[in-house]
Amino acid sequence: MGGVALVIVLVLVAAGMALSSAVATSAALELAMAEQSTSRLRAYTAAEAGLTSALRARAWSAGETWTESGALPDGGTWRVEVRLAAVRLDPVDGTPDWHFEVESAGRDGAAIVTLLQGFRVSGELPGEPQHTWWRHAEGTS
Repeated sequence: MGGVALVIVLVLVAAGMALSSAVATSAALELAMAEQSTSRLRAYTAAEAGLTSALRARAWSAGETWTESGALPDGGTWRVEVRLAAVRLDPVDGTPDWHFEVESAGRDGAAIVTLLQGFRVSGELPGEPQHTWWRHAEGTS
């Protein structure tokens, strides 16, 4: 009888170890997924900060691409570019209609999020930007 009890105890211990191993693996996977989600959120927030910085700076020009980078206090970095996409002249009065593109990439760890925004300015630069389009380009994580 003692041998049977030992075998039963060993089977129960092995089952308990298998169950605890599965729980630990599941917990580690959930933790990694939560960290990845947090990194993507920080990268997205950083990309938004880059867009905001570009529009506040009002440093766009007809001749040069404007570039800046920065970091958020709680993590995440951004790099933004503003470039001239097109210019059209009004056929009646010759007023220029400037079309710019802003590309802002936010990064936190392995997560990268890129936001793109277009705006136009009528008349003299820097002028008042009028948003024309917006897009979230997929990043890598």
